[in-house]
Amino acid sequence: MRTKLSEKFQNEREQICKTLISIIGLTDENTFLLCELDADLEKQTAIMNMKEEIQKCFACSTISSFKPGFECKRPYLNIIRSILRKQNYSFENEEHCIKYENGLIKRTIKYKIFRE
Repeated sequence: MRTKLSEKFQNEREQICKTLISIIGLTDENTFLLCELDADLEKQTAIMNMKEEIQKCFACSTISSFKPGFECKRPYLNIIRSILRKQNYSFENEEHCIKYENGLIKRTIKYKIFRE
């Protein structure tokens, strides 16, 4: 019987998760803002460049960002959430408002990543 990727690549999978988390740049509260990730093309590119490495250690058939021809609005966020969830990380999201000095308010989502 074939060994599962989750059993075969335990250390590599955990290392990929740590790399994804370091790319995101979580705050002390283990949170990040979606608008900051959307604005940072370097982070998005770094995450997308990890696709080949991720495919070696994870079963990616259920992750829409890996399906050919499938349109995804934020493939980098899809990869982060899918991979971390496969390693038993949990996500909480809440609406967050940023108030600028000129009085404008920007609504975004604040994600919290944790493991129970």
